[in-house]
Amino acid sequence: MGAVSGVVVGDGKCLATKGRASGVTHTEKLRQVSTYRGEATVIFSREDAEKLASSFHLALVSKFSHGRPVLEDIRKFFSTLNFQDHVFVGLLDYRHVLIKCTAEADFNRLWTRDIWHLGKHAMRVFRWTRDFHVHRESSLVLVWVSLPALPIHFHDKHSLFSILAPVRKPLFVDSATTARTRPSVARSCVEIDLLKPIYQRVWAAVEGEPGFW
Repeated sequence: MGAVSGVVVGDGKCLATKGRASGVTHTEKLRQVSTYRGEATVIFSREDAEKLASSFHLALVSKFSHGRPVLEDIRKFFSTLNFQDHVFVGLLDYRHVLIKCTAEADFNRLWTRDIWHLGKHAMRVFRWTRDFHVHRESSLVLVWVSLPALPIHFHDKHSLFSILAPVRKPLFVDSATTARTRPSVARSCVEIDLLKPIYQRVWAAVEGEPGFW
C-alpha cells in the first residue's frame, strides 16, 4: 500500500513529513505474526482498528470516475471554498483523493453536495470508513428524510435523532426545523447504508399514551 501525498488547504501551508524514520519504543508491543493460507499474517483487534481510525472521523473520499485533475489543480479548487478550518488533501490512487477535514461544518458542506465539478471533471464525495478500499464502491449515501405531521415539540434535534436512529445515522437537521418555522414537517439529513435493511417508517410514542407513525 502506498503512502498518501498530503497537502493542506486552508492557510496555504504544506503538510511536511519529518525526514527521520519512525521507530518502535521499548514500551510498544508489536503484533504477533501468524500464518493464513501459508502466508505471514498480522491480526489487529477491533478495538485497535477503531482507535487507529478515530482521527479520520471527519474524513471523506472523492472519486473521479472519468479522469482526474492534477493535485495542484485540486488544491487550488479547494482553496476557493473558504473553509472554516484546515482541510488536508492527498492522493489515494489515480481516481481517489482523501479529504480530511478539521471542522465538522466543512465536512458536512463537502459531503452533502455529493457531486462537485472541477472544470470538466466530476468529483463524487462520500464518507471515509475504516473498511474503505479503492477497489470497492462505498455503500453509504446521504438522504433527506421528511417527517410530515410530526408534533412540533418533537422537532427538537435530540428527539428527531432518537426517532431516526433506527433508519440509520442522523447527521443534522435543516435550518427551518432548527428554527421551527415550518411546523408541518421536520427534515433531517441521514446516512444510509444500502447494504443494510432500510426502515420506511418508525413508530414513536410517549410511555402510557397512544403512539404515531
